[in-house]
Amino acid sequence: MNYIVNGVTIRSENAAKPHTMPSGYLCNYIEQRAESGRALDFGCGKLRYSEQLINKFDEVTFLDSKKQLERIQIIRGVKTTVTEYVSKNYKKANAISFEELEKNSTQYDFILCSNVLSAIPCKLTIDKVLSNIKILLNENGEALIVNQYKSSYFKKYESGIRHLYGYIYKNAHNSFYYGLLNEDIVANICIENGLSVIDSWTNAGSSYVIVAR
Repeated sequence: MNYIVNGVTIRSENAAKPHTMPSGYLCNYIEQRAESGRALDFGCGKLRYSEQLINKFDEVTFLDSKKQLERIQIIRGVKTTVTEYVSKNYKKANAISFEELEKNSTQYDFILCSNVLSAIPCKLTIDKVLSNIKILLNENGEALIVNQYKSSYFKKYESGIRHLYGYIYKNAHNSFYYGLLNEDIVANICIENGLSVIDSWTNAGSSYVIVAR
């Protein structure tokens, strides 16, 4: 999605990382969950964790902006779109856009929201994401919200413009937003949006917050 902040255009889809750059810790977490049922990857990007979710759950929905789902790019080594890749490779999965989310009536046992909030430079949109997560969880469902907030990689961005929870940084070609959301910040935002925080912790510079309805 595109955001305009103080006259600067930020394309959040550019923040999506490929499947070759997963968090081993997060992969293990997904694989070790006892639950099956339905899962939603809220902000699936380039399907970074699609294999782990497909292998674990009975049905998986991949959700992102319409632009991210429909633009041609390299997805798991193939030049295609996210929607097309999901359709051709995952029989028990589908892809839906954030813009058409109101058409989806399914509720989920597990929702993954990984490095999504940290790429959104707009508080209203962050609140919309979290309020939708609350609606999409079933009565016993849980959502895992992950954000990287500490890394030497972020140091150069601190020379940018302070905004919301992080910084806006411009290079010769594009502008980026990096939100540094630790577990306390994420937990507080979730509570503001009516979610119950079940657990929270940190690992290797990333915050992990589990929430329920």
